Amino acid sequence: MLRSLPAFALALTVLSGCGPSKEPETPAGGEQTETAAPTGASEAEKPADTGAGEAAKPEGGEAEKPAEAAATKEPAKPASEADTLARDLVKSGGRRIGWSASKKMFAVPNEKRTGESFSIEILFYGEDGASRDPMRICQPGECEERLDEILKELLPKLSAKLEEGGYVTLRSIGWPEGRDELEVSSLGMKLRFDKGRVEGVKEGKPKVQLAVAGGRMDAASLKAIFLPPDSKLVGVFATPTKQTGIVQTFHVLKLP
Repeated sequence: MLRSLPAFALALTVLSGCGPSKEPETPAGGEQTETAAPTGASEAEKPADTGAGEAAKPEGGEAEKPAEAAATKEPAKPASEADTLARDLVKSGGRRIGWSASKKMFAVPNEKRTGESFSIEILFYGEDGASRDPMRICQPGECEERLDEILKELLPKLSAKLEEGGYVTLRSIGWPEGRDELEVSSLGMKLRFDKGRVEGVKEGKPKVQLAVAGGRMDAASLKAIFLPPDSKLVGVFATPTKQTGIVQTFHVLKLP
């Protein structure tokens, strides 16, 4: 009995130290404040969660796809041979003309100048030397003021006509100014101009005369010739003998 008394007293001492803990005090005149546990970064500093591998989207809509952004408009369609020829007939001053093997016809510009005014039309010459189905481009006054505007409407029509007729481009062979002869290697001869006539001269052979389709050629001099492939026809631009405002006249010749 005496041995158990010290043990009992020790137990009472331990139990008295294990009472309920004291409640935290609340500051006077206000509510209890809470202290947030530190997280290493504030909410404002956290990066926006956009999802793994997902591109950020602009406000009010979806992100524009790269393919759609690049293809804002279709690329310009390249000009066809007929488109290029149509423009050359109007703009090149006769350095390039058209030829249709199926129709055996030339398409050439005809320009007339009076003072500072000029007019342009496209003529179509057959193997008989006659022109037909002219296409007027602009009249005096229009050519100076509205040519570009007119061409926007007429060039597609001229191009369609050329394409339908199978016309291709012929480049000019310039005739030397002030001379009466021209060596043409593709013909294997010299061409000689004399008083409205064109003759072919080959070494060791008699000269031949190129026939003028449609009659006589009233020309003071030659300016250029055109040689269609696989044909005995020759196109010629010449300076007219009479000054009527026509810049140059076109003639169709025939090789023998």
